[in-house]
Amino acid sequence: MPAPTAVRLSAMLRTLLAPRMLLSHLLVLVVAAGCVTAGLWQWDRLQQARDHNALTEQQMAAAPVTLDELTARTVDTEELEYRRVEATGTFRAEEEVVQRNQSHQGNQGLYVLTPFELADGTPVLVLRGWVPAGFDEPPLDQAPPPSGEVTVTGLLEPSVPQPGFGAQDPEEGTLERVFHADTERLDRQVEGELFPMVLRLQEPGPDGELPLRLGDPELDEANHLSYALQWFSFALLALATYGVWLVRRLRRGDGADDGTVTAPADAPATGGVPTG
Repeated sequence: MPAPTAVRLSAMLRTLLAPRMLLSHLLVLVVAAGCVTAGLWQWDRLQQARDHNALTEQQMAAAPVTLDELTARTVDTEELEYRRVEATGTFRAEEEVVQRNQSHQGNQGLYVLTPFELADGTPVLVLRGWVPAGFDEPPLDQAPPPSGEVTVTGLLEPSVPQPGFGAQDPEEGTLERVFHADTERLDRQVEGELFPMVLRLQEPGPDGELPLRLGDPELDEANHLSYALQWFSFALLALATYGVWLVRRLRRGDGADDGTVTAPADAPATGGVPTG
């Protein structure tokens, strides 16, 4: 007679390889693989964010240069992002717009976006700072730009295009209030060809004077790390839970799905049905 251990191992193997069990194995592996794939995607996004932040810090740490000098060396806007620049020109207050739904130190308000004309006539959209929510009728008499020719210092930021969903600015008409600092959209209502980036002012203004300066942009890694760890945890949990369930089923000996029924140990050898 076969040894009891060999019999038990044979029964366990039949259980594990039964058609319904194979389908169960496959389903759990697919779920775990999907979780791992999502985790790896979030991990890749994390590395991209870290690389972007490192480049941004490097750009912001560079000595300021004049905007004319910088654009003469490159036309690649990605290389211009977050470079500290100086620009000389005059503000066009009559073409000013405000950007909605912007918070500053926990208060809701708007950003002030004012075109700034360089010596060669090129207009640059300047983010001058933040004003409270009630100041939404540009040009803002309560927060006017300096008059005459001035030199400003700030960071070049990428334009924000209209999203595929959510709040969008109208495609037609002259806008006074916008959701996005979209130079391509605002170019339609500004005289001259608008520079394709936004100049975020950095030098502090007088205390309490509007608009309030924003300072350097905050760099963060979003939630990519926590999301990646969550997805990896889900994969591990799925495998561990399935493993525990499978071990318990094999120990009970009730997992055979091959059409056979294991008789109790004390059942009679003949007939298969207890006679009492």
